Amino acid sequence: MQHAPTHAQLALCHSLPINLRWQNLTSSLCLLHCPAQLRVVGPGQPLTATVGQDVVLPCHLSPQRDARTLEVRWIRDHISETVHHYRNGEDLYGEQMEAYAGRTELARDGLSAGSLDLRITRVRPSDDGRFFCTVKNADAYDEAMVDLEVSGADPHLSLGGYEAGGIRVLCRSAGWYPLPQLLWRDARGQHLPSVSQTHSQDQEGLFEIKGAIIVTRSMEGSLSCVVRSSRLQQERESSLHIAAPFFLNAQPWMVALAPVFVLLAVSVGLEVPHLLPRGAAPGPELGKACPGLSSAPDGLAPSVPAVKVTLDPDTAHPLLVLSEDHRSVRWESTWRKVPSTPERFDIRCCVLGREKFKEGRHWWEVEMEGERGKHYWWAVGVARASVKRKGEINMSPDEGIWAVQYDEGQLKSLTSPPTPLSLSPVPTRIWVCLDCTQGQVSFINPDNWVKIFTFTEVSLKWETIRPWFWLGTNAQLCLSDSTPQIL
Repeated sequence: MQHAPTHAQLALCHSLPINLRWQNLTSSLCLLHCPAQLRVVGPGQPLTATVGQDVVLPCHLSPQRDARTLEVRWIRDHISETVHHYRNGEDLYGEQMEAYAGRTELARDGLSAGSLDLRITRVRPSDDGRFFCTVKNADAYDEAMVDLEVSGADPHLSLGGYEAGGIRVLCRSAGWYPLPQLLWRDARGQHLPSVSQTHSQDQEGLFEIKGAIIVTRSMEGSLSCVVRSSRLQQERESSLHIAAPFFLNAQPWMVALAPVFVLLAVSVGLEVPHLLPRGAAPGPELGKACPGLSSAPDGLAPSVPAVKVTLDPDTAHPLLVLSEDHRSVRWESTWRKVPSTPERFDIRCCVLGREKFKEGRHWWEVEMEGERGKHYWWAVGVARASVKRKGEINMSPDEGIWAVQYDEGQLKSLTSPPTPLSLSPVPTRIWVCLDCTQGQVSFINPDNWVKIFTFTEVSLKWETIRPWFWLGTNAQLCLSDSTPQIL
């Protein structure tokens, strides 16, 4: 059976002189398609990604076969626009588009089974559009198409001032096209009117929309800000919950204490509304946030003292430099000459704490330092003592890691998949709280005692748990000696 010309072959054909095009195209079709040795399969439907998050473009060979010796090239709409190029076990970056430099990764673990999945990190609005997964060997070629639809960022909620007997709540979301709708919903799903709504457009033509509502006692409970895209037929939602104590005495001075009572929930898509990722839970009220911290309203000192965590140099990646007291670590571009032992991380820039926990409740504070620029990221949390050290690591509970990550302005929990967290500003200090008895790991903002995120049902599997840290370019972390302050 004769096959139609592929996208890449047509692009190549049009680059030839007209008198050679049909001759070359005919011979190419015979050479590449007659054997029919390769069949590449894509997802069959458009994918949706959110600005700032990571996305995996799926592609595989059918029937299943080893792809490690094949040439795999992911391209955009034109054959000259290379997103990622792999050949004979190597990633080739000479032809890669500048827009994708440092943002792509071919899933090596799946190549032997015919998986050609491509991960794109920190999705941009310009990633919206069509991709092609192309594969060839000496005598065969095939390709599959993947459409990616990029939506704007999840709504960001913040608190304004005291107004008309309540508190002004603000919502904003950027990176949309065309202009989306912004809606407010109460705990019963009823729509609420905005007191104000504005929008603006950036140089790329993308819209940012802002809205505000006054929260009064009559609205006690859950309040959601929903941004709806008409193009994608999709919603992005963020919610907050106002606890009853917030309205006991609605006075202007209470605005300063609002973060104590307002618990920000995670954003979810329309497909799974009001659901949290597996193993996650929203934060409890003040005082129950961190295991061992007193729940008394007068700000008593913790009933469980902080653990003095030190870093284990035998586990530190060669790009990480530890202080003499092993209480701080920074990322450097120079590869250190250190023994390549089984304990040391060799791909991910990770380091473990020396301390090991198997029972009881424990907490420690981590302070983030370093210049926050275009490329700046870190993650803190805990990991099983047996966590994978060699090769690529899936930083998630599936790998035995429970952590939160900062990535160029966005904080997210490393669930499967990661969950963006609506916090502004992102704290520079975090309490990491481990409760081995309850199987929970919590992250708290020490500045206001507000829960950042909690992992529940943490599976210890009879293993010990250790503090875990991951650093990216320009990052520096310091383990602090601190005591919670009275609010």
